[in-house]
Amino acid sequence: MPVIGIVGMWQETNSYSSRATRLADFEAFELLAGDAILAHHRGKGSVIGGFLEGLGEAEAIPLFSAGAWPAAPPDAPTANILLARLEESLAGAPRLDGILVNLHGAMTCEGIADMEAATLAAIRRRFPAIPVMAVLDLHANVSLEACRLCDAVIGYRTYPHVDMAACGRELAQLMRRATGGERFAMAYSKIGELTSPMAQGTGSEPMKGILARAESLAAAAGIERISLLPGFPYSDVERCGFTILAVAQADRADRALDCVAAVRADVEAHLPGFRLVRPKADAAVREALLREEKPVVLADLADNVGGGSPGDGTAILSELVRQGARGAVAIIADAEAAVAAAAAGPGASVDLMLGGKSDMLHGPPLPVRARVMRLGDGRYRTNGTWMTGQAFSMGPSAVLEIDPAITVLVTSTAVPPFHIEQLTGNGIDPRTASIIVVKGAVAWRDAYGPVMASAIEVDTPGCCPLSPAALPRTTRPRDMGPMLIRRD
Repeated sequence: MPVIGIVGMWQETNSYSSRATRLADFEAFELLAGDAILAHHRGKGSVIGGFLEGLGEAEAIPLFSAGAWPAAPPDAPTANILLARLEESLAGAPRLDGILVNLHGAMTCEGIADMEAATLAAIRRRFPAIPVMAVLDLHANVSLEACRLCDAVIGYRTYPHVDMAACGRELAQLMRRATGGERFAMAYSKIGELTSPMAQGTGSEPMKGILARAESLAAAAGIERISLLPGFPYSDVERCGFTILAVAQADRADRALDCVAAVRADVEAHLPGFRLVRPKADAAVREALLREEKPVVLADLADNVGGGSPGDGTAILSELVRQGARGAVAIIADAEAAVAAAAAGPGASVDLMLGGKSDMLHGPPLPVRARVMRLGDGRYRTNGTWMTGQAFSMGPSAVLEIDPAITVLVTSTAVPPFHIEQLTGNGIDPRTASIIVVKGAVAWRDAYGPVMASAIEVDTPGCCPLSPAALPRTTRPRDMGPMLIRRD
C-alpha cells in the first residue's frame, strides 16, 4: 500500500497591499503539523480534504500545512520559520512513496520571490526520487522552476473556486497511478500579459469558451489534464502572466506540447476580452437605486479582500450615504470602530470615523453617527462551496445602522466574501436588502448568487484595480514556451 506525504504552503500575495502578513496570520488561518492536518481537513471541501478522500486505502502521512488570507508578502522571519518547520517535518517523515502538495502559485515573501519553488526545493532535497505532485489556484503565477520540481501539476478549473476538493481527489488518483509505475510529463507556456481578474471568471466569456475548447482539445489528444491559469496580476514578480499547463502520460508528451501551443494561440486571440470598463461608484449606486428587482449586489472590485486588500474602502459606502440608499448592507473591516461599538454597547449611538484607515488607496474615513444593533465574536462555519464545512473568524464584530437606514457589519479582520454566513451569522438577512456591497471580484458570486437579483461591478480605487496597469511595477512579466517538462 503506498505511503503518501501531505504538505501545504498557501497564500495569494499582493505586492501592493497594506495588510501585513506575519506568523500570527498563519496561526489564525492554518499552521498545522501531523495529525492536526487530518482533523482540520478530513471531510472538508478543501484541496487537502480532496487529497485524503482521493487516496482511498493508501496511507496518508500529514507532514506540514501553512496558509494565510491574501495580503502583503510575509516578512522574512515568518518565511524562514515556515520553511524551517516544513524542513523539520520532512526530516521526521517515514519512508514515503510520494508527496502531494497544496500550493497557491502566487506566494511571495520578503527575500523569497517564489515561495512555491522554495517549498518544492525543500521537498526535493529530502526526497529527490519519489513522485511529487501539486495543486495550484487558478490565479497561480506558477514558475517554470517550480514545475520542474514536480511530476504533475494541475490547477483549479473554476472561478469562483468551487472545485478545490475535486482537484485534490484528481491529483491523489494521479499519484496512486504514479506509485504504481506510471510516469507523466508536462508541457508549459506562459503568456506575459496581465489580465483583469474580473474577466477571469470561468462561467462567462472569454474564459468559459477558452476553457471549453482547451478541454475538448485535451480530451481528443488523450491528455490527462489541461490547466488554464490566468494568474494574479497584483504581484510584482516576473512570473506573472497567463500560464497554460498540460499533464500527459510520458509517451504522450508531444501531444501535450501540441495542445499547449494550440491553447496558447486561442488565449492570445482572445486577450482583448480581458480588458474591461466598469462604472465608478457614483454611477453604480445611481443605477442600483433605479433597478426594480432587489437586492442588487455592488462588487467593490479594487477593495477585493480575496486579493489582499484591507477591506476598509469607503468609495461605495460614501455614495450609498450621499444618495440615500435605504436598506443597503455593507461590510467594513475596521477594528478600531468595532472596539468603539463594543464599548458603547447594543442600542447606543456612537460617532465614528468608519473605514479608510489602512492606506491612501481605498478612500478616506467616512464620518458617521451609528446605532449599535448587535455585537458578536465574528465566528462562523460555512456550508458554502469554498472550503465547505470549515470555520472562520472575522474577529470581534458589530452590526451598525447608519443614516439613511444602511446596515454596516464592522469586523476586526478582513475576510473575503466567500460565505453568506458572514451576514446571516450576524442576524442580517441579505434577501431583504436593497443593495449588498461585496468586497470582491468574482469569487463572491457563488455565495451571493442565490439571493441576488442582479449585480454591478464597480471600478473603485484600491490595490486590486480593474485594470492591473493602474499599479506601478518594477518587473516585466516573462513570455515563455511552449516547452516540455519531463522528469527522468
